[in-house]
Amino acid sequence: MDDIMSMVSIRANTNGDTRVADHVPTMKEFDSANRSHQRDVQALAHAFATAIIRQSQRHDWTKTTEPYKSMFYRDFCDTMNGYLGHFEDGEWAKLHYDELERHHLLRHVPEDVNLIDVIEMICDCVCAGMARSNNVYNVEIPKDVLELAAANTFKMLREHVTVGGKKETDENCFCNISEINRRKNEENI
Repeated sequence: MDDIMSMVSIRANTNGDTRVADHVPTMKEFDSANRSHQRDVQALAHAFATAIIRQSQRHDWTKTTEPYKSMFYRDFCDTMNGYLGHFEDGEWAKLHYDELERHHLLRHVPEDVNLIDVIEMICDCVCAGMARSNNVYNVEIPKDVLELAAANTFKMLREHVTVGGKKETDENCFCNISEINRRKNEENI
């Protein structure tokens, strides 16, 4: 799978957790630590949401990119005209469902399946069902697939986080100058 997720840099932060704090923080340090943690979670969630959007932009690319697009149309027409017994027996369907697309989790589960794949599958089922028949069947993804997807997502998120220096004003830890200035203003309060 292409790396569709951006790296996120967070601030080292021990003042908001009794298990790792090396002293009793002042209220200002405590508040700063908790706000920093909120921003870190927001930054990681934003990177994850962006990865979902990036993957959705490639959804069903085998239907719109050659040589697969022509293969898809050929197998579609052959099925409609009775030359191919079942569409899913065609060459395109085997490639699409079993090798090239990640979100058909009831047919093929990639070794590195993640919750982005699960979300794409659910979105696909809802949109396909509603657009084609105004009806959506329940999506029942096996528990072991969901557990593997959760574990792989945890690993992916962990691999996309770096921890910066201890100082909240360390500019390398933040996304942009306006955020840095906002944080500096909070410190002066």
